[in-house]
Amino acid sequence: MSLKNETTNNTTFIGPGAVFKGLLGFEGTVCIDGKFEGQVDTIGTLIIGEAGEIIADIDAGTVICKGKVKGDVTATTKVEMHPLSKITGNVKSPSLSIEIGAKVEGSIDMSNKVTTSKISLEAP
Repeated sequence: MSLKNETTNNTTFIGPGAVFKGLLGFEGTVCIDGKFEGQVDTIGTLIIGEAGEIIADIDAGTVICKGKVKGDVTATTKVEMHPLSKITGNVKSPSLSIEIGAKVEGSIDMSNKVTTSKISLEAP
């Protein structure tokens, strides 16, 4: 079997029952179905699953919310909110999709003036 024919899936899961605190920086995609508290800085995709509960300011490329977020959300590409999801905080993104049943308690800015600071994932 040739390695170049294999597809690399760069997705990480934080499952139900997991509790994580701190600074989360990553490449690719992270799906959180547990509880996270701290800060998220990435150019990748953050998925908050239906059981996910986040208390953090989020700076990401794409945010897909199916659970609950308390904190400001900034996305350089888009934010998707699915039914029963809730963001308590300000949302800033050039593209926002809110399905019926989703809630935002905060301001929404879609002005394309998204400024974020990203952490470096490379060792010094």
